[in-house]
Amino acid sequence: MRLIRESGGGKVPARPARVASAAVTTSFGLAVLVAVGTLTNQTVLIPPLAATTAIITATPESPVAQPRHVIGGHMLSCLVSFVILTLGWHGPWAAAVACGAACGLALLVKAAHPPAMATAVMIMLTDPPADRFVPLLAVGALLLVLVQMLSSRLQREVYPTSWW
Repeated sequence: MRLIRESGGGKVPARPARVASAAVTTSFGLAVLVAVGTLTNQTVLIPPLAATTAIITATPESPVAQPRHVIGGHMLSCLVSFVILTLGWHGPWAAAVACGAACGLALLVKAAHPPAMATAVMIMLTDPPADRFVPLLAVGALLLVLVQMLSSRLQREVYPTSWW
């Protein structure tokens, strides 16, 4: 089975260097989140950030992998979710509403990032304390972007292709 990626409207084999880089950078990025979590005694490694890591390491040129989308998408989903929690809505029905609202808002401000929709659902289902969760999510998303920037620099590739 050959690994493929999209490029300029066609499918081309994924370069072995890209595959290796994505695997190593994904593991390293998530290990950074584990280390931060260990140092702060907080959970920073959450499933939406793991999905984010896969996107930015495997397809760093993708619009949804750019910092505006990664950081902005997660923070918008976070904002929408905590507003809905403040209104007293909780649980799976509220998660569906939060996810839809976050998706619409992210598209409106051009900061769509699919894993951020999972952030909205996670917040609605777990009701974490905002004063701890929001900073950890922001730091986590920023660290993943910085890890990909470092990886790209080491490989002499361009990331990000745009900040805003």
